[in-house]
Amino acid sequence: MAPDDRFRDLLLQIPGVRFIALRHLSRKGLSPLQNLRLLLELFRIFRQETPDIALLYTVKPNILGNFAAALAGGVKTVSVVEGLGYSGSAAVRWRWLAALLYRLALRKTQKVVFLNRDDCREFLNKHLIRPAQAQIIPGPGIDLRHFQPVGNPPADPVVFLFSGRLLSEKGIREFAEAAKLLHRENARAIFRVLGAPDPGNPASIHKDEVSGWAADGFLEYLGSADDVRPTLAGAHVLVLPSFYREGVPRSVLEAMAMGKIIITTDTPGCRDTVEEGRNGFFVPPRDTVALLNAMRRVIQLTPEQRAGMSAWSIQKVKGEFRDGIVLPQYIDLLETLIF
Repeated sequence: MAPDDRFRDLLLQIPGVRFIALRHLSRKGLSPLQNLRLLLELFRIFRQETPDIALLYTVKPNILGNFAAALAGGVKTVSVVEGLGYSGSAAVRWRWLAALLYRLALRKTQKVVFLNRDDCREFLNKHLIRPAQAQIIPGPGIDLRHFQPVGNPPADPVVFLFSGRLLSEKGIREFAEAAKLLHRENARAIFRVLGAPDPGNPASIHKDEVSGWAADGFLEYLGSADDVRPTLAGAHVLVLPSFYREGVPRSVLEAMAMGKIIITTDTPGCRDTVEEGRNGFFVPPRDTVALLNAMRRVIQLTPEQRAGMSAWSIQKVKGEFRDGIVLPQYIDLLETLIF
């Protein structure tokens, strides 16, 4: 079940999958009427489909989906918390409301899967779930047949890439400011941004702002792309100075699988991807100076040192985050609950 958007055709290409369009699932706003419509829609689908188990992702399905499952006669559910997102960094009143709704909605769910230990610890400390409900499955799982190293671009200049939704909380403005300062220093580097605004998110920035940076000449704006691999192949470093509550950022794991050095923040989710000095560097959130210095460090590395960090990224994904490690854990969990 998902909104009927441009990804529908991709889902229908998977053998054995039947797609059920959700008409009322939207991330825009907190309209009680809209959420009531989604609750009723999920209830009707659960009553009609009588699933053995429902696997729920993202905030609204995790909350309203569990309420609907209970109303439909106790449909078993597993909730996957892929980071706290905007609700983890919003104003106190919204964090309080989200915590209350999670506590009520997750009472009957069989398991709550977290992608990192920080989110799991927070839910347990706030008594939103019981210890027996919690399970950690690291990251979203990366298909290493799809994301493969294809060789780095020439060693000079160093290409830094920001890839992700254009959200202020992803650190896009800090990246732009660091790029501007390095450009003024005549650093041997290129700075690129790949991504689109996210109008349903209050932290989204307008595309015109990014286009303005490109017009000033200190970075390149590449727009958005369904396939990020060609852009990743042309970069040395993936920069995600996020203070958004990530689960484990897929954009970083995909870049690691293709052998990219990572610069990111020492924050929940992001911190699981980097071993300091081995495959990348940590910076404090919202700290442009620290980000600038980390980017300088990469520029000053020898080609051999960069190659070593690239190799470490690949090995870390293979050892911790590949599909072959992550997906069997979901299958085992579902089989345990169903049979």
